[in-house]
Amino acid sequence: MFRNKSFFIRFLLLFAVSILLSSTVQAALTGLDIMKKVEELPAGDDQKSTVTLTLVSAQGQEKKIITQRYWKNYRGKAGFYSKTIFFTTHPPDSKGTGFLIWDYAEEGKIDGLWLYLPALRKVSVISTRSQDDAFMGSDLTFADMGQRRLDEDTHEFIGEKPCEGQTCYVVESKPKVQGSAYSKRIFWILKDDWKTVKIEYFDQKKEPLKVQNITWQKSGNLWVWKAATVKNLQTGHSTIFAISDLKVNNGFGDDLFTERLLKRGEGP
Repeated sequence: MFRNKSFFIRFLLLFAVSILLSSTVQAALTGLDIMKKVEELPAGDDQKSTVTLTLVSAQGQEKKIITQRYWKNYRGKAGFYSKTIFFTTHPPDSKGTGFLIWDYAEEGKIDGLWLYLPALRKVSVISTRSQDDAFMGSDLTFADMGQRRLDEDTHEFIGEKPCEGQTCYVVESKPKVQGSAYSKRIFWILKDDWKTVKIEYFDQKKEPLKVQNITWQKSGNLWVWKAATVKNLQTGHSTIFAISDLKVNNGFGDDLFTERLLKRGEGP
């Protein structure tokens, strides 16, 4: 095939070098590197949106919950990653129910979660044990609604796999300490733009528990969630989180994310 022996040798050498360089780049990319890129994805200074939860039973029965969500990005300043507050507007018997999240950036500090029930006119702190309870009857927990710090888990780069007609980095994240609701989570992240499109959750017996699929929307030059569907593989229950009426960079102040406003039962 190759009449020129020296050309054949050069070809083999170049091929070997290309394989070596490819392997070196692959080896240099760690799971933590990828998750840091995901965390650095621009989301704006703050966001306001309507979040509609559609709860679907295993038998197909549906229940809708509509909330107003306000979120502020602190980027690690003042010891916070972000703060979020939800107010329920539907159904009528739950109107005014509020949920406040403080995502701390400090290592070892557990996120602050508060729940306001208008019928009791009382703000309750969600304890560490209760953070694994379902958020508003959905298939995500109270803790899932916050932002888990990268240093709380180990992150192993499994490899590249086809997804969404493209290629995804696949990263396996395991908690460093016992007591987490999940034995591990597997993240599927689009290779070119670092958007997470799927998360697989495993229970403490290391059995598949639920799958979350995420779609994205563009607001200006930012990409943010459009919808997330979470299906519990063990019960057949599922939840659709649909985000609409999105507005970014509203100039929210710190006073929006307080117990005092939580008790008011509605946003500005």
